[in-house]
Amino acid sequence: MSPKKHRTSSGGPAEGRRRLSIAEQYLALATMLADDSSDGAINACIGNCVLAGIAAADALCYARLGERYAGPDHDQAAEVLDRVSQEYGSALRSLTRLKTKSQYGDEWLTDSSRKTALRNARTLVDEANASLH
Repeated sequence: MSPKKHRTSSGGPAEGRRRLSIAEQYLALATMLADDSSDGAINACIGNCVLAGIAAADALCYARLGERYAGPDHDQAAEVLDRVSQEYGSALRSLTRLKTKSQYGDEWLTDSSRKTALRNARTLVDEANASLH
């Protein structure tokens, strides 16, 4: 059985650095809300972590694979990232599972979810940074 084909976009370090710059900005916004207990702060923090993780995953894939996933299915993006590391693919999956609840939901998420999201986003951003510098 041949490997599953994913829609991808080719790129290299220059594209990776651009995506990393975006990831770092989203993570900076998330970090500003890391200890904020006001209504909506946890959801906003997690939402920014999700966006940071997606951008960092793209940067990592550009750096290590010369391509990134270029479609709307975040599970498929994680499958492409699994080719770099299953640990990083798992971190992205954990983040994207919170996307709808954090960005479109009408329920407050938990501080535990925020801590996990921050950890996963930082892992992906740090690894992308190390891969591109």
